[in-house]
Amino acid sequence: MMRACLYKTGIPCLIAVLLLSGCWDLQEIEERGLVIGLALDLTDEEVDPENMETYEEWKKKGEPDRVRLTGQVAVPTQQGGNGQSETESQPYFNMSTVSHSVFDALRLFSTRSSRTFTLDHIKLVAVSDNIAASDHFNEGLLDFFLRDHQMRRRMLFFVTEGEASQLLELEGQFNEIPAMKIEAVSENYSRSNRIPHPFAIGTLSDEIAKETSFIIRKIKVTKDKDIKVAGALLFDGKFSKLAGELGEQETIAYNLIVGEHQNGIITAPDKQGHIAAFEIFSADSKIKPTIKRDNISFDIHISATGHLGETQYPGGNPLTSKYIKEVEEVMKKEIETEVNKVTEKLQKEFKLDPFNLLDEIRVKNYKMYEKVRRNWDQGEKIFSDVPIRFHIDTKIERIGISGKPEQKEG
Repeated sequence: MMRACLYKTGIPCLIAVLLLSGCWDLQEIEERGLVIGLALDLTDEEVDPENMETYEEWKKKGEPDRVRLTGQVAVPTQQGGNGQSETESQPYFNMSTVSHSVFDALRLFSTRSSRTFTLDHIKLVAVSDNIAASDHFNEGLLDFFLRDHQMRRRMLFFVTEGEASQLLELEGQFNEIPAMKIEAVSENYSRSNRIPHPFAIGTLSDEIAKETSFIIRKIKVTKDKDIKVAGALLFDGKFSKLAGELGEQETIAYNLIVGEHQNGIITAPDKQGHIAAFEIFSADSKIKPTIKRDNISFDIHISATGHLGETQYPGGNPLTSKYIKEVEEVMKKEIETEVNKVTEKLQKEFKLDPFNLLDEIRVKNYKMYEKVRRNWDQGEKIFSDVPIRFHIDTKIERIGISGKPEQKEG
């Protein structure tokens, strides 16, 4: 009896002690390389000599692309609580390798460092615009980022002007890590309507699967060696490659059309020619398709509410109900002009639909959707000739505290 009781209690306790004794595969953080950013570029550099035999075999089938993979690795022992260095040493280092395979290029990191590299903490992936515009973007070079199990689907995806590696080489203020600075700047879309909605690697995977056209944020290195996140890049849904770009004003209009406008400024001259600034803090968009037999059209209703952030009105009093109504009308016409301009560019120049209007047809009339979906912005490009009408409503709710109060007549 005693032996049976000891057996029932002793064995579980022994197992518990063994389980609590520590992690069998424990690895100290100082021994790990935390990759926080990756950049991918096409290159003419030679691969490592050890790979030349494989390279010659591939060359017989047609020379493959050579890619340079640059990884930004955080140095944990030099990190402060806000991603800043606790010492004067640089809190990160960059490493580049060249191969015909992204996966192989990443594994080559291990031949040049004593650390074990992990991808669990990646903040962003950036690729150069020449990769994004190539036929190999979706068909090959992007595959690793979508396939690897360590890649977080929420990490940000960028396409850069010129080489992508330059993003990871910037020297920011306060000894910032470039990848973490880019992540922080990109979050300012809630304060600027010049920045599209965040675009993660998981979103990219979904868009490629649907074969719908889409836009992502544009990022570039400025002349003074800083970054700028503004404007958008347009991708062809069928081939999932870069087709063109939208300027900053066009991006503002796009955000208003698709209902992703968070916050931002619209500026325009009033009727006297003085600049007024309308800050939109609330915007809404409703897209209504009309389908009559074989004819398709859209009515897009955009409402924008905000306040008068600035008016360069010399020698007068702008704070009157008459002037406010005048500015509301001016801003209404300005928005109407801009949304029509970007729509015409997408319909006539690119013939691509990043508004996802085809999905509105699917919800409204599935038979029509099946009829037009293969030729919407591919093939016959039906989208390019579909009438799109805009209905704009603007309202100024706050006018600030500057100026004289309005005098009542009589």
